Amino acid sequence: MGLNDILVYVDSAGATRARVEFAVALAKAHGAHLVAVAFAPTTLLPLYGADVGFADMTEVLDSVKAQGAKALEDFKACAAVEELSCEARLMQGMSEEFPHDFAYAARHADLTILGQPRDGDPLIGQYALVERCLFASGRPVMIVPAEPAKSALDGTIVAAWDGSAEAARAINDALTFLETASRVVLLAGVMEDAEDDAPRTEDMLAHLKRHGVAAEAMLVDAKEGDVGRVLLGTAKDLGADLLVMGAFHHSRWREFILGGVTLTMLEEANIPLFMAH
Repeated sequence: MGLNDILVYVDSAGATRARVEFAVALAKAHGAHLVAVAFAPTTLLPLYGADVGFADMTEVLDSVKAQGAKALEDFKACAAVEELSCEARLMQGMSEEFPHDFAYAARHADLTILGQPRDGDPLIGQYALVERCLFASGRPVMIVPAEPAKSALDGTIVAAWDGSAEAARAINDALTFLETASRVVLLAGVMEDAEDDAPRTEDMLAHLKRHGVAAEAMLVDAKEGDVGRVLLGTAKDLGADLLVMGAFHHSRWREFILGGVTLTMLEEANIPLFMAH
């Protein structure tokens, strides 16, 4: 399995640089076509209130559009150095509609690369953008921190395993990375007092072996504390370059609401996260 096309979101925030560099390196490694998308809102009234003057709003909108165009030019310059097949798109419209439009674009790529929500342009609903891509695109998402502690494409990968459909989907979607990793650790949490209650790992290890992945299983004590922090702490101890996990949401009421573990990982990870739902 490989990647043939990759979508990356860019904006004027400083965190974009690490994201673009990661996307370019990944596209080069896979010979993939790389698409960058920036956004320019056509109105700021929902965000700034109805008392914003038309002249002032027009000036701000023009500035935001120019920043998006500049981010795309920087992306093209970075991709040109590696002679990649690429394209740049500036989407325009209502801010609240952009996450839906971007998730639709993500359906036509093998992988979408986003930044952590806290680092994005505040004009865009960054959590809504991540949520829509995770739960409405049907494609996996890679979350790249602004300053990744590690980002080797063939190093150690930790995959969170709880026996769920979401975890199984994430692991299978990540096979293109798992197959080339130097080490793969299947991390299962012990949630109760007895290890017998931990998720079974034998069948998933056998499945991965049939794909040429010699993974190992590890149990971690997740009975107390934040499960997300337990996963991140263990990944750090193992020197992981990438963490694979299924994405969960609590419920749906007008918009998706991210589950606690997913939210912790999005906010606190310092290595790239490969997530799928």
